[in-house]
Amino acid sequence: MPTILRRALARPRWQLALEAWAAVVVLAALWQILGKLHVYQWDVMVYWWGGRAFAHGVSPYGPIPGQPEYLHFVYPPLVAAAFAPLSVLNVAATKVLWLALKLAAFVATVRLWTRRISTEPASIPALFYFTFAFGSAALVDFTSGNIAIFEQFLLWLGFAALLSRRWWTFALLVVVAAQAKLTPVFFLGLLLVIDERPRWSPFLGGAVVFALAVGANAVLLPGQTREFLASVSALGERGWGDPSMLGLMEDLIDQLRGLRLPLPAATAYLLYLAAIAAVFWLTVRWWRAQRTAAASDPLLVVLVTLAVYALVMPRMKDYSYVALLPVGWYVLSMHRQATASLVVLAVLVPRPVPQLKLWLMHRWSPHWFSGAR
Repeated sequence: MPTILRRALARPRWQLALEAWAAVVVLAALWQILGKLHVYQWDVMVYWWGGRAFAHGVSPYGPIPGQPEYLHFVYPPLVAAAFAPLSVLNVAATKVLWLALKLAAFVATVRLWTRRISTEPASIPALFYFTFAFGSAALVDFTSGNIAIFEQFLLWLGFAALLSRRWWTFALLVVVAAQAKLTPVFFLGLLLVIDERPRWSPFLGGAVVFALAVGANAVLLPGQTREFLASVSALGERGWGDPSMLGLMEDLIDQLRGLRLPLPAATAYLLYLAAIAAVFWLTVRWWRAQRTAAASDPLLVVLVTLAVYALVMPRMKDYSYVALLPVGWYVLSMHRQATASLVVLAVLVPRPVPQLKLWLMHRWSPHWFSGAR
């Protein structure tokens, strides 16, 4: 009997049951995604359309023929150039290729996570965790076809370089990862806190390269850049599909206004800024305590920064929480008793993915998902 199989069968039966459940869900999801290419991975349609528009020298913004209104290109115009090679294929072939590349990227990213977090949690099986953790974020990303997993792959290549003290490599990888959604440029700040002294040269160099790359959109394609800004400013998702801190505050103020409290809508932004200030204050305080105790762990600094990113970003789609998968994995590896048990209980009631009809019975709509990038 192969060693891997023998080791797997030696685990407790409840772990085998959880792994089997996760495996069935993953296979069912892949079966549906591949069996209904015209329905799933709708974000790939957006990327294909953006690449096709760039290849034909037209604007990628505006409605996409035959697609719901909310599906539209919301990235800087030059990003469409990266998707131009996709337009050589038809949409179905593009989706198959995209899924295969994403599976490879996810496996490689998980290997980066687990290699850096050397202690594997004994309380929760890996496949079960990566399938269901953080609202089934990875499964939702595969269903929607978003670029979140590719983004994490680039960032973790960068984090690996950072932990190996290759500062400029890290800065350049962050700049590349930030070209589509822009917000990952936040992680350049790690260069100022990861080492005994701030690494100003790669930080400023990365910031300049990022500014030049983003500014090139306005110089080369000014009209499309204005369309991009208008498209981004029109985004206003909230709730289950975009559970960000800003959305939480907006929902809270809406509820209070529904109780006839005379609160202006701008109050939500004030509460959001106050929450951000509190998160940063607590983070800086923790970081200083680590430095004072001479117990600073670079990996822990990276993981805390990921958690801060998830808390403070004004827009965090449900699939964006793949960023927290290594954070949860680390917590589970460090706390094997009560904390792990609570996490297992929470994950046993996973967030349903209604597009795949895997958990909830209701009238199905292929575009229930909010669909924006």
